[in-house]
Amino acid sequence: MKRTPAAFSEALWSGDAEQVNRALDEVHEMELEEQAELFDDGFELCQELYADGDGYQRQSAIRFAAELYPRLAFRTVGSEFTDDALPGDHTTDETASHRHQLRELYLDALTDGDGRVRRAAAKSIKDLALTAEIIENEDELQQLVEELESLEASHTDPEQKHIQQAYENVTFHTNKPFSVLSNARDEIFGGSSPPRGS
Repeated sequence: MKRTPAAFSEALWSGDAEQVNRALDEVHEMELEEQAELFDDGFELCQELYADGDGYQRQSAIRFAAELYPRLAFRTVGSEFTDDALPGDHTTDETASHRHQLRELYLDALTDGDGRVRRAAAKSIKDLALTAEIIENEDELQQLVEELESLEASHTDPEQKHIQQAYENVTFHTNKPFSVLSNARDEIFGGSSPPRGS
């Protein structure tokens, strides 16, 4: 599969599990810098798919967005989180934009009418909490906790079940010292992305 927005779009809109999983595998294998270069176009695809797709396509949008997340901040482990510590010409503002866009998508997806979509979002949001832990951004992590608390208070089952799962995934990172960076990095690179077919 070509690593282009058009090729990924065709696969994700197909609704075919084999094509979708191939696209997920392909973007997962990309270097962080490649993911960062693709992010804007790829995330726009996810937004369109989430807005207009059926349940499986919306789930695919969340899963693809999670794989597309460049995680550039992990390249700064052991250093101060600055533009100079990031690879290439990437900036901390760029990484913050990635996290903000993903956070809004995941929070929306947690109240989706399809449980598959909510489940994917509950798993994927963990990466944002882990990033906040790694870059020692306690304010960002606390904001995410508060947004999930607000969602949980305003919804009942079945949505509340997955919001609670997301909340537990996020608050796990509020209960650890922010100095435990190497373990957090190993957790992400060891495979915290949503499993195939979930």
